[in-house]
Amino acid sequence: MIMNEEQQAKILLNNEVKVTDHRSEFWNCTGRVRNVMADGRTLEIDLDWSGKTVLLDVTLVSEIQERTQFAKTEQSLGPIANHLVKDGI
Repeated sequence: MIMNEEQQAKILLNNEVKVTDHRSEFWNCTGRVRNVMADGRTLEIDLDWSGKTVLLDVTLVSEIQERTQFAKTEQSLGPIANHLVKDGI
């Protein structure tokens, strides 16, 4: 499923993002998306390193993915929950 910029902006709300476009003066900075502006594409971001609040287009940032130690292992919810999930499928 391909999402447009407005859908991406809604998903990023209250999440940590990193400025990934090298043309931005805030390139490689991280921060939390505080608000989505009325146009649906512009994000209000509180930067971590300086405390500044900036407005950036959704295409200039990406969500920070948390690293998982066991990314290639099968996810387990425990024996009881796994049994319930398998029965529901």
